[in-house]
Amino acid sequence: MKSPKPLDNFPFLRSRDVEEVRDALGHVYAKPALVPACDLEGFNAVINLCQLKDTALAYGAFGAAVGFEFPATGFFSQLLPIRGTGEIACGRASVALAAGAGAMMSSDLPHKISFSGDCEHLMLQISARTLTDKLTAMTGKTINEPLRMDPLQSSRHSAAQMLQQYLPLLVETLSLVNPPFPDWWIAQTEQLLIVLVLYGYRHNYSELLQEEATDAAPRQVRQAEEYIEANAQRAVTLEELASITGVSAFSLFRSFKKYRGYSPLEFLTRVRAKRGRSLR
Repeated sequence: MKSPKPLDNFPFLRSRDVEEVRDALGHVYAKPALVPACDLEGFNAVINLCQLKDTALAYGAFGAAVGFEFPATGFFSQLLPIRGTGEIACGRASVALAAGAGAMMSSDLPHKISFSGDCEHLMLQISARTLTDKLTAMTGKTINEPLRMDPLQSSRHSAAQMLQQYLPLLVETLSLVNPPFPDWWIAQTEQLLIVLVLYGYRHNYSELLQEEATDAAPRQVRQAEEYIEANAQRAVTLEELASITGVSAFSLFRSFKKYRGYSPLEFLTRVRAKRGRSLR
């Protein structure tokens, strides 16, 4: 019996037909051209896809050395190999892929992706509009030029490290449960993913986010906790918490982890669970 793959409870496609795979990708991402000189012997595509609200998480493997050439997609997509190797060429940049080393594709640039025959990967997909709206909300600035990201993570930034660790854990959690998911959980999870992407990758608006240099004080963390407790019946945004505490969204998230050992989302989950038990 084969061991389950990540997100097997969200099957999207099982196919040995390259054209069927190209058509399927066109429905959820963008229809690619097949890169010449691919070794299609043993080609057997397995794609799992979990669509939340404004983000999606996917698992993919093709069983053969293969490459695709995509047009601009309208999505920012982080590719994170968990086995094997590959390469992404996006604009003028070319990034080698290996287990544990992610890369980002910008929404408005065509890109080529090649995979080794044994490559398996996870992908986080966020629409350009969603990411831009969040950046506007976080900074209060007008975003005139299209958001464009460096393919490589800012590995020294703690947000990049958190994202690298959090994505596999989130996929593992989703692989064990089935929808529907609570709306508040989806909202909080997507907020966290988007904030970590905006801080974890260099982009043409990074300077707007570099004003956060210090952690939030313990009293500001407690202030945020009190706000969450008072509003636990709904999804509380990081922008709300940043506004009432006077610190940036990422500073607050980082300080929760530093002083409490949990994130704002985890605290909200605990508050909801405690109230649920008290009603029994």
